[in-house]
Amino acid sequence: MVKKSIRILVVLAVVAAIASGGVLLVKHKKQTLAAAPKYGVQPTPVRVASARLGDLRETRDYLAVVEPIRMANVSARVTATVAEVLHDENERVKTGDILVVLDRREVEETVASVTETYAYWDRESRRDKTLAEKGAVPGSQAEGTCERANDAKARLAVAEAQLSYYTLRSPFDGLVSRRMVDPGDLAAPGKSLMAVEDRDKLKLCFDVPQQDLPQVREGLDVAFSVSGKERTATLSHLFPSLSVARMLRAEVYLEGAEMDGLSPGAYVPLRVIVGESKDVVLVAATGIVEAPDQKPHVFIVQAGHLEARPVNVLGAAGDDVAVEGVQAGEQVVLSTFLGWAQLSAGLKVEAMK
Repeated sequence: MVKKSIRILVVLAVVAAIASGGVLLVKHKKQTLAAAPKYGVQPTPVRVASARLGDLRETRDYLAVVEPIRMANVSARVTATVAEVLHDENERVKTGDILVVLDRREVEETVASVTETYAYWDRESRRDKTLAEKGAVPGSQAEGTCERANDAKARLAVAEAQLSYYTLRSPFDGLVSRRMVDPGDLAAPGKSLMAVEDRDKLKLCFDVPQQDLPQVREGLDVAFSVSGKERTATLSHLFPSLSVARMLRAEVYLEGAEMDGLSPGAYVPLRVIVGESKDVVLVAATGIVEAPDQKPHVFIVQAGHLEARPVNVLGAAGDDVAVEGVQAGEQVVLSTFLGWAQLSAGLKVEAMK
């Protein structure tokens, strides 16, 4: 009987221990579940940057090429062998200096022959005129002789003009930049023999796309860098018509110290300053989002939640956008790890800079 009682007590003790352990286990589980984050309330991490007050210089960026203010490709008007080349690259020339002489022996013979013919008929014309005045010869004879003299004079003028085509001269003061022929080469119309450049001034030339034309105009300031130092100049000239690529050629004329360090043919990055705004609110360009109504807005972090804020874009330059509708110091969302599609007004977020 005693043994039976002992067994009952042991069983009861084991049951009590199991029940007590179960209670403790349930309590621990409840505590663990209570401490665990609830699904759907974890804040979404977003990168933010503070809006700030500043000045915005709105620009259009282009790649310009340096060109001389004037350039001439000297070519022949006749087909002939090159007899002499009087200048080489990098030599300075004056207006009218002889650059190239072509073989002109045949034309010189023609000129000499026509000169003799004209001299003969000129003498005859003057003699017949004197005789006609004295009545020694008919007036018609004097007129015929005069016509022959005039015809010879005209042919001489043509021959002398043709002879001038065999001597090629510099059209202006400048520098020989290229020499493309040697004595013995054949010159022909349209074939460049020598290039002369006027480098007293230089120009920066670039093409403006059609969509930029409402903002780009003559007289605007331009900025460009040479050896890391920025310089400013003025947009001097816009061509009147678009090219076949729907681009408009623009030129910036440079002189004096503006040309230091520049050589024709070099490429120069250039910015046209199309507008400037002072003391405006600036936000990062990556913070501008297009709303479903296709109007721009930004997301502002307020008390850990998102606010969708419509903005009016005043201008942009590089990574900065000037806007109305945001106060300086407000936290503007730049991006989210899950993409813009995951953001909405009222969403709980964690701001990360």
